[in-house]
Amino acid sequence: MKHILTGLMILATGMVAMAQNETDAIRFSLNRPTGTARSISLGGAMGALGGDYTSIGINPAGIAVYRSSEFTFTPSLTYTQTKASYNGTASEDDKFYLPIQQIGFVGTYKPSLEPTTGLISTHFSIGYTRNNSFARNTYIQGRGLQSSLLDEFVYNSEGYTPINLNRFYQGIAYDVELLDLLPGAADAYFHGFEYLNQIEDNSYSVEWGPLYGINQGKVITERGSSGEFSIAGGANFSHKFYLGGSLGITTLYYNMKSEHYETAAMGANGRYGDYLVSRDAMGYKALDYFSLNNNFTTTGVGVNLKVGVIYKPVSSVRIGAAVHTPNFYSIDLEYETDVKAKYLNGTTILPEKIQFGEFSYNFRTPWKLIGSLAYVIGDKGLVSVDYERTNYANMKYKSKGGSFEEMNNMDALNSIISNTFRATNNLRFGAEYRVSETISLRGGYAAYQNPYKKGFLNSKGTHNAFSGGLGYRMSNMYIDFAYLLRQEKDIHSLYYSPDVADEYQPVANIDTNTHQFAVTLGWRF
Repeated sequence: MKHILTGLMILATGMVAMAQNETDAIRFSLNRPTGTARSISLGGAMGALGGDYTSIGINPAGIAVYRSSEFTFTPSLTYTQTKASYNGTASEDDKFYLPIQQIGFVGTYKPSLEPTTGLISTHFSIGYTRNNSFARNTYIQGRGLQSSLLDEFVYNSEGYTPINLNRFYQGIAYDVELLDLLPGAADAYFHGFEYLNQIEDNSYSVEWGPLYGINQGKVITERGSSGEFSIAGGANFSHKFYLGGSLGITTLYYNMKSEHYETAAMGANGRYGDYLVSRDAMGYKALDYFSLNNNFTTTGVGVNLKVGVIYKPVSSVRIGAAVHTPNFYSIDLEYETDVKAKYLNGTTILPEKIQFGEFSYNFRTPWKLIGSLAYVIGDKGLVSVDYERTNYANMKYKSKGGSFEEMNNMDALNSIISNTFRATNNLRFGAEYRVSETISLRGGYAAYQNPYKKGFLNSKGTHNAFSGGLGYRMSNMYIDFAYLLRQEKDIHSLYYSPDVADEYQPVANIDTNTHQFAVTLGWRF
């Protein structure tokens, strides 16, 4: 589970300074599309059905199924709850927000005297669909930990003199005396929760200080979304072949703020024992607590193409296939780090300034292949299924600057990506039952395969979605309602040092439940 983190630590000087990693790659490549309320209700299994604005983003041939022009608009209410378990301590947080899921126009053009064979109609659409929401509040707390974030800092500092430490992490920690050089050493360190035990002249062992471990807390606030402005076109041939293609302009905004806090736990015999005596005798301050704050903001613009076909061999069966090219992103990143350390003598030390940096790079998401099948049961209902295959090992960072160091770091990160991720096979199911001429009931389910290879952090994470809803149809207007429950389980590692046994570095298990209520208003003309 930890070996991917070990690789990242080795690359810390370059990768952390640029503040992008394999976690960002998968975050920006995964889609959690919702779109119209009908699509949400049917679990997103729209690839062979068409005739819905969201279906165009799955299989552009869906535009050619339209029989008239249409305008749709879908607001929603979303509630996200996270529950974390860390070293036996449970905590939770939540977030409400009101996203717009989609807004779109579809134009249908056909002769006044509609032919029965050949080109029946042509179609054009323009609009916006939200592909992913990043909004989430996460609170993690643990008590009695026998390790510290500072252990990771010490490991990543080995072999570097203070002036060459990464200024966003190890360097800023050294500035506020969370890291100290070992006596007589120029590039070897110990941290603020440790003390030195003199074995002989000029020889010391590094000892753990807190008698009852460390109490830790971490607050993570995530904001933002990714979405797509698309222009699509399609054609209907003989009511059997439906062809379509689209050009998508994707937008990306992601902001993550985090605060990591540590203080020694209190027990029956106090907190530190020999720690206080040793630190004082050797002229080192005794640490009360520290907090590290990070703030990352990522913005990006990308472009992609989609093509698709739907074939209807008989009136009740529809078969669809679509190909999505990668999103080719140009991304700008801004990041800042701040730290605060308070010592038992009452001294509070802050860095001279908050460390701020920025970086620009290109990023490519993987190709996506989609196969779909739908069966229409007369005028009573339908069942539909979509199969989607995406190889996340093909995600790739590319340098904009072109310097050797930058390109070397990007190559190393791309190697980590190819060794960490795999191809996934995702399934979406939907069913609709027409209760009357005006009212339909719907349900859906989606299962998304874990993109991590076996043995890696988060390789046991899960992602499932359950949905349902109803629709009301009138002559030229309709309204659809939908509810979606998205359940995700993942793992968060607060820090990692190969010098500390894994049993002393537990990970946080995080369950995220997202509840979404959406309504689509549609007008046909």
